[in-house]
Amino acid sequence: MKTHYSKTVLPMKTAVQIARVLLGLIFLVIGLNGFYTFIPVPEYHPFMEIMVTSGLILFVKAIEVMAGLLLLLNRFVLAALLLLGPVVVNIALFHLLIDHRNWPIAIVNLLLYGILVINYWQYFKVFLQPKLN
Repeated sequence: MKTHYSKTVLPMKTAVQIARVLLGLIFLVIGLNGFYTFIPVPEYHPFMEIMVTSGLILFVKAIEVMAGLLLLLNRFVLAALLLLGPVVVNIALFHLLIDHRNWPIAIVNLLLYGILVINYWQYFKVFLQPKLN
């Protein structure tokens, strides 16, 4: 039996897959770069210097690698999105308010993340319930 997709569902499904793979690649590559520098990193902003010298950045990079892999493998996508939510917001705020270098990647991350959250919104609504029975 052939499945018949409407003209609007197929492009959305493709957009979600592209967003998932791109976001997964971004966070896997940039996360791994935090452990093994293979992409040159510009001089750190003082805030980033604190994160690096304290070791906190390693925790963030581990989350990025883990969530990036989950997105690329298309496994536990909701868990990956929950892990990446605070990371995406902090990257956006950092580049938009503190260090304006590389701000376009913050916008790209927000857009890709937004596409995925909108697609999985039915599963995220449970977090907005004021009380569980």
